[in-house]
Amino acid sequence: MTSDNQSWTLIARFSNDDTKHWMDDTGYWWYDRIEAAGKIADPSNNTDMISPAFWLVTGNEFKITRSDDSQQTPLLQTTGNCLGGETFRSKVTSYGDFRNGTVWASDRCLGNCTIRYGGQNLSTNGFEQAGCSGEIQSSQAIGFWCDWGTGDGAVLMIGGGGASCARADHGIGITEANSAFFIDHSTFENDFGSDAQAGTPQSNNYSLNLWIR
Repeated sequence: MTSDNQSWTLIARFSNDDTKHWMDDTGYWWYDRIEAAGKIADPSNNTDMISPAFWLVTGNEFKITRSDDSQQTPLLQTTGNCLGGETFRSKVTSYGDFRNGTVWASDRCLGNCTIRYGGQNLSTNGFEQAGCSGEIQSSQAIGFWCDWGTGDGAVLMIGGGGASCARADHGIGITEANSAFFIDHSTFENDFGSDAQAGTPQSNNYSLNLWIR
């Protein structure tokens, strides 16, 4: 575990430059993994990572930063006691058990938190709907377990979602599956990005770091 000078603890990292650990068919990294993986003390690394802090450290807010930003400036930060004193794993899994192909939502997000944006968010993959408010979520939110019925979803959807905001496959843990689940049946998915459709470029030059406080 590593903390910055404002008591933020690095708990996870999402990369498109290696295996899709966060979109494994079992949902294992979100629900079950209890061993550290990846370089847990190096926010500049560009590989997937999960720290014991993901399931051990409690907090009230979280932020997301880029691995290629030496200052780790928040791209977004939650407000209003988003986590309520829970660990990140307990928060994200409190909405249900979506292991092994269970559909997580239909035309909605199961939960969300208000956020403020900063840093390089306008040029960061996965943040393209930060200025759009749609039918299933406003621009000033990050959603948990989101789906848009025309065929895609995200574990963590950043910004607006729905027909007017490029549906729901933007943020972290994105899938083009017609019903939002982890299993990839010749659809497409990424650990983070703006659109899970085939041929849509996703950044593999940097990863996204997740911190808790």
